[in-house]
Amino acid sequence: MRFALFLYSLLVGAVCFALPLEKPANVETVSYCDLVSRSDTFAGKMVRVRALYQTDFEESALTSPSRNFRFLRTWVTFEKFWQSRTNWRWRRAINSAKWRVQLDVVLVGQFKVGKFGHMDMYPEELEVYKVESVRPLGSFRPLP
Repeated sequence: MRFALFLYSLLVGAVCFALPLEKPANVETVSYCDLVSRSDTFAGKMVRVRALYQTDFEESALTSPSRNFRFLRTWVTFEKFWQSRTNWRWRRAINSAKWRVQLDVVLVGQFKVGKFGHMDMYPEELEVYKVESVRPLGSFRPLP
């Protein structure tokens, strides 16, 4: 019995200390166009960005309706605990996103510059810390 109690307290302690902090410090809200045009300025920083998220075979990327890119620039990955910080509706919308269907999203994550994604084709990456909003395409409005 004592051994079971010891294991239980060890497990609870490990879970409590393993969970990350709820709110990241110094999150800057930027437009997607500013993010990619000044990528070196935001490299390594936590940012909040509104963009269009799309998936396909070997694709998870951000784009913008107001900027015409010849190719996608920003690869999207999801941090280990993103689901624990995200509303269940947004989690479900992201997890059930259909290929080639864009979603209007607000994401908080760490922005990185380098080579990412399928065959290192993407010069930038956003590692998502939290999803703050997901809407169907057609309701894209500027951030408040």
